[in-house]
Amino acid sequence: MKYIREFIGSGYEISSDDSGKRQPNLPHKGEPISSEGNISILQQDWFEKLLPDQIHLHSNPGIKKLNFDQSLSDVEGQDYTFRKNDCTIEKDLVQFNYWLDKNYKPGEENIDGEPSCVEFDIHFVKNDSGVKLLVDITYGDNMAVEFSIESPNKINVIHYTGVGSLYDSETHWGFSEETILDLTKFFNAFNHGIKITEKDLSFLDRHEDSYQHDVDDEKHLYNDDSDLLRFGNSVKESIIEDIILVIDNSKEPEKKYLPKVLEYLDSRDIDYKVASTTELLQQYNSNYNIIGAISTGSDYRVRDNENTLLNETALDILKCPIIAMCFGFQSMSKHYGSEISGNEEICGKYLIDNWDKNCPIFKGVDLDNQKLSFCFHDYPMSCPEGFSVIAEFDGKIAGISSGDKFGILFHPEEMESTYIILDNFVNMCKPIEQTLKYLETFESFSKKFK
Repeated sequence: MKYIREFIGSGYEISSDDSGKRQPNLPHKGEPISSEGNISILQQDWFEKLLPDQIHLHSNPGIKKLNFDQSLSDVEGQDYTFRKNDCTIEKDLVQFNYWLDKNYKPGEENIDGEPSCVEFDIHFVKNDSGVKLLVDITYGDNMAVEFSIESPNKINVIHYTGVGSLYDSETHWGFSEETILDLTKFFNAFNHGIKITEKDLSFLDRHEDSYQHDVDDEKHLYNDDSDLLRFGNSVKESIIEDIILVIDNSKEPEKKYLPKVLEYLDSRDIDYKVASTTELLQQYNSNYNIIGAISTGSDYRVRDNENTLLNETALDILKCPIIAMCFGFQSMSKHYGSEISGNEEICGKYLIDNWDKNCPIFKGVDLDNQKLSFCFHDYPMSCPEGFSVIAEFDGKIAGISSGDKFGILFHPEEMESTYIILDNFVNMCKPIEQTLKYLETFESFSKKFK
């Protein structure tokens, strides 16, 4: 573990004053704080103001000492005070550390054999509730604990050492009540609805009996697809993945319009999840970075209000490009205000009319000569407000768009020669950048200390 990061162009030394804080002439990476009420995540000064000046730690190594009479006795736990020393920010990672004494060097132990440094590493990851905090606490060279925090008070203990733990069940260390209160205030200062209490951080406190570590507590798992195998038994939490979400509107038992979409995604080696219920949709939206969504066709009828809730929910909650095909397109049109008409089923391969050559999903394809696969009953009577028509077929609206939302009456997944339309869409779906620059667009911290 590298405890102290050097500032670019400037070496680092432990400050010579008694406070243990970094030298004031070292460069700040954040701008000066302009108001007491709203402080940016990118301002290093924010952490310096809100982090406690000291943390108090109790450590019980769980070992015995040899006495002069050759008998063994327990080594009693000791209390230690660490002083705030340094805080650095690099993209989505904030690191700050506390030192027992300014004269120690990284990796050194004190006279009791205890580590001389405690470091906190916090990764900030965007999710549906705002931000998710992934917190590592290192005591010396030991990864002591790793956990995540999501609003309002969802804490997942990923890695744990201490009484009852899988890896180190004999020793115990923890923070004093004062420090637990300071850390609670610190995490609650994030104005994304985080409202934890000291009890929520009981796995960090000094009392051995305040926290019961249960490896089978499933409420701490995110979902069945997580790489987190058992509560507290994994060294690292599963990384949040960028995926394409397939909104599965297809009808049981045939699910006629799903396989071709999946075949396309597999052919392009694209990671995806399939949501066939609103519950799965909301779960995936919380646990993955959905960079784009494909809404499938169906044998259900939009005109008869059959099975439209899933697609409508996706349109309401997803914040990513969406392409909706056939049933998905009809449902999209209705959701945004169009009336839906219908007649006898039309199936076959046909050319479309009046297609928009500047539409990004039609880039590189000659739709004057390339036939498209249709199979539909229903179609919108008018273009929804805020959308524009990008294609027509036999006097009917066959495609609409608005920003990064696209609706098409045909099925580009049916033929490899029309995969290019889906390729163009996927190329619009950029991975979400989980950096502080991205978070800055919505981030604002509020100091809640009195």
